[in-house]
Amino acid sequence: MKINIVSKKLELTEAIKEKIEHTFSNLEKYLSSDTDVHIKLDVIKRSKKVEVTIYTKNGTIIRAEDSSDDLYNAIDETYAKLYKQIRKLKTQLIKKNKSNDSIRFNNIDKYEDAEDIDVENDYIIKRVKKFNLDKPMTTEEAIMQMNLLGHNFFLFKNSESEEVSMVYKRHDGYGLIEQI
Repeated sequence: MKINIVSKKLELTEAIKEKIEHTFSNLEKYLSSDTDVHIKLDVIKRSKKVEVTIYTKNGTIIRAEDSSDDLYNAIDETYAKLYKQIRKLKTQLIKKNKSNDSIRFNNIDKYEDAEDIDVENDYIIKRVKKFNLDKPMTTEEAIMQMNLLGHNFFLFKNSESEEVSMVYKRHDGYGLIEQI
């Protein structure tokens, strides 16, 4: 497992680096050795933010983030979220009888704080909408349309690239997803 730490607006001391490496090295027993773990530390106002993105060799991306006044608490909470996501992924793979070489699950059940996660109802589609993508629009028009609808995302045909794109709301503004 390769851990990459990036610190923004925060001095990366040896103590912080050791805490991160010690905490996230616990995931080594569940992830393969060629897994990349990207950790971003940031300060937003007075709150310390920890964002962790795990890229497995088969393309699965696991991501968690947490903010706290105490950086060490944010690290621990982010780890707990990642652990829960890995546990949920394990449950899904077992129920679907799929194998995933990027994740090893032999020791994950020994933790008492791990709760059983029901994934039976996670993927039930409650509503289907059909949308016409014939009228191309700019990114700005798509954001305006998304806000008028009161949605968190909006799918549209980009007038600049003629490809299907999506705008979405983020905590710090808007995001754009484009087809490669």
